[in-house]
Amino acid sequence: MNTWKCTICGSVEGSEVAPAHCPECHAVDAMFVRSDEEPHGIDHNPIQPHDERDLNPLDFVPGGCVETT
Repeated sequence: MNTWKCTICGSVEGSEVAPAHCPECHAVDAMFVRSDEEPHGIDHNPIQPHDERDLNPLDFVPGGCVETT
C-alpha cells in the first residue's frame, strides 16, 4: 500500500492513489506527496476543530497573530 502525506497539515493517508481531499485540512489531492510513513492524523489543530471541545474562540489581532480568549 502507498501512503500519501499532505504538504499542508502533515496528515498521512494510506491508499493506492492520493485522496481527493485531506480529511484533516481539506486540501486537494495535488497537495499530497508520496510518503513512506505509516498512516496517521495530525496533532491538535485549533483552526480545524474536530469536536465541540476544540471550539475555542479565536481572536485574529493586527500582525496576523491568533490569540485565544
